[in-house]
Amino acid sequence: MVKIAGGNGTSLDDAIIISDCSYFEGIDQEYIVLKKRFGNYKLIKQSLIEESGKSYDLFEIQLEDGNKVEVYFEITDFFGIGF
Repeated sequence: MVKIAGGNGTSLDDAIIISDCSYFEGIDQEYIVLKKRFGNYKLIKQSLIEESGKSYDLFEIQLEDGNKVEVYFEITDFFGIGF
């Protein structure tokens, strides 16, 4: 079962941690979290960050009101597993 823990995703230190899943389950979960939290949004950019031995996905999105938001997910547990 996929686990979601960590912070609110506003920085590397407060990244949303996704674990106990395959690569594809983890990726799906990132988009589910974004949809639940922000509703309709436009993906501007997705980046992979390697920092202190951990892997992170950074999503840069634009909300319906035009505001831009960055959301960090710590993906170390599943990155590269199961594909």
